[in-house]
Amino acid sequence: MAALAELEVKRLREALAAASPTPAPAAAPEAEPTGEVTVARPVRVVKAKAPLPEGVAPPARNIWEIEDEAPAAAREAAAAPPRRPTRTKTRVLGFEAQPEVVIPLFEGAEGVPIGAATPAPGKGYVMFPAGWLVIKDGPGKGASFALTEGVSQIGRGADQTVSLDYGDMAISRHNHAAIAYDGKTHEFHIGHGGKSNLVRLNGRPLLSTEPAKDGDEIQIGETTLVLKVLCTPEFNWSTYQEEGDAHDMAIA
Repeated sequence: MAALAELEVKRLREALAAASPTPAPAAAPEAEPTGEVTVARPVRVVKAKAPLPEGVAPPARNIWEIEDEAPAAAREAAAAPPRRPTRTKTRVLGFEAQPEVVIPLFEGAEGVPIGAATPAPGKGYVMFPAGWLVIKDGPGKGASFALTEGVSQIGRGADQTVSLDYGDMAISRHNHAAIAYDGKTHEFHIGHGGKSNLVRLNGRPLLSTEPAKDGDEIQIGETTLVLKVLCTPEFNWSTYQEEGDAHDMAIA
């Protein structure tokens, strides 16, 4: 009996195995993609213009056109070569530059230039003075300078006949102005030395040689000088020399 039972079980197993479906083969793994992968580019968003209401006129320039022009202008500016910086040219108005020492030539009655006077710093005795220049206002107020026959240069230098070295830096060191006494006509003349700072005679700019008389005011920078005349056609040292009294007169 046991043998028959085992035989029956075996036969049932074979019948069940023949009736069951055959399993499908395992699917092969998907191959990984090789090479370049094409990625879709983003689509440009086009700005649509909203319709204008009835009766409203469009603006002279559209805002969208301005936005489109801005990148183009930036590209043109970047492509253009850089501009070379330019120098600003300046021009100074006034007198032309003059040499350090300028001696103006004052002509006398016969057209002969008047010679230069000896520098006189205003100390000690001066023989035969023709007049004086006195500082009326400004640095050195109260100082006086004797004038003799010939050209007396006015400046800050120690070699000037009228040395105005009192701190007025607007006065040139050499020959800012000059005053001359003509021993033949017994007249005074004043002229400028061509410096950039003006010389004023009685408040007017001195642009040429002009006659000077007693009491005239000469302004240079912050300094004002007054001319005091001693010798005139009526009174002068030549008259006394002709009379033989030249050795008997001297004024300090």
